[in-house]
Amino acid sequence: MKVMIVDDSSFIMLVCKQALTAGGHEVVGEAFDGEEAISLAKTCDPDIILMDIALPKKNGLEATAEILKYTPHVKVIAISALDEPWVKEKTQQVGCFSFLAKPFDAKALLQAIADTVTSEGDVRYG
Repeated sequence: MKVMIVDDSSFIMLVCKQALTAGGHEVVGEAFDGEEAISLAKTCDPDIILMDIALPKKNGLEATAEILKYTPHVKVIAISALDEPWVKEKTQQVGCFSFLAKPFDAKALLQAIADTVTSEGDVRYG
């Protein structure tokens, strides 16, 4: 799958990139803030976006809502250290496919991607 990563932490970005590459996925874009994510999503045509919620310039919720307006086929997996019910509810409201709480390991990340790929449009939250 073609995956775009959006996170303001270069460490999280590196960990995700290594796990995705090792899992056979192609990282087609990396953005460090919400505005960059919106711009990049238009050009790199990802299948899946890993979207942090707490981002500079424009948060992940705002960026997701805007991205899904012009690329509704993209599945967004929200990633956040804020593992609270209200956060999951907000991510669901803007159209995120699922939620992955930080910290996560490579296995959990690849499982989230696999669940996204094998789904038939069912939104998954757990």
